[in-house]
Amino acid sequence: MFYLLHGQDTYRSRNKLNELISHFKTKVSGLGFFDMDKESFSEADFEELLKTKNLFERKYVTVCRRLLEDKISSGFIIKNLELCAGSENIFLFWEGDLEQELVEAAEKRAVKTQKFDLLDGTRLAKWYADKKLPVKVAEAIKKECGADLSRAEKEIEKYELGDPCFGDLVSKTGGVPAYNPFAICDAFAEKNKMKAWIIYHQALRQGVSAEEVFFKIAWQIKNLLLVKGLQKFGSPNMEKSSGLHPFVFKKTLRAAQNFTEGELEKYSYEMLKIYHEERRGRAELSVEFEKMLIS
Repeated sequence: MFYLLHGQDTYRSRNKLNELISHFKTKVSGLGFFDMDKESFSEADFEELLKTKNLFERKYVTVCRRLLEDKISSGFIIKNLELCAGSENIFLFWEGDLEQELVEAAEKRAVKTQKFDLLDGTRLAKWYADKKLPVKVAEAIKKECGADLSRAEKEIEKYELGDPCFGDLVSKTGGVPAYNPFAICDAFAEKNKMKAWIIYHQALRQGVSAEEVFFKIAWQIKNLLLVKGLQKFGSPNMEKSSGLHPFVFKKTLRAAQNFTEGELEKYSYEMLKIYHEERRGRAELSVEFEKMLIS
């Protein structure tokens, strides 16, 4: 049997492909998995997988990445579509734009075909709205990337991870930078107290709660302590051991050079104290947090 996912919007079709792969891995036991693209395609291997009973003994899911767009592999596969449809093995074809004749031939035999056109109008607007970005940020990314969702996702990741390159995109598209939760983390990591204080008050003026900024700094301190600990004990693969996103890990590793472990432990204690004192009604978090930032 086979499935066909195709169309210009390879971002959404790739997500659907990953959903199918995850389904077969978690819901069907005993399956093996192959992955083929035009570089790894082999007629002999593909032909073996087509057989109802093959040398591998168990059933396989074969992910076919853009094989129908390639002249060499597509000719062989098209001739064997009937065998694909009748095979006990499962073929997942992930393609870009395909000729209509080929799509129609596949539709007659596939378990399911699904076309992914580029989003536009209200559907595109909804995609950006679902990302829950600040309005100015969403407008800047949409203006630059449009319906190229793969590129848009990368820009969103830059924003969420505090990549300074994102500011270049905002300036380029004429937008006004919204509060970036990672900017104050960077200022704290640089030990730039004045910059951190300014960003804190900018955030408050934009309606961001003191608690939100507080917990972002707590996150930064926790990461710095984690990296310091890994350095102290000589972890052979600190990035993997940390569990942090590679971009976040590299930034944290650089920032950790600005602090001693003792300094970070003191900050961690102060943050914990502020949190509990506020909960007990003995202090105001926004005020005590500000004092800590500039002390």
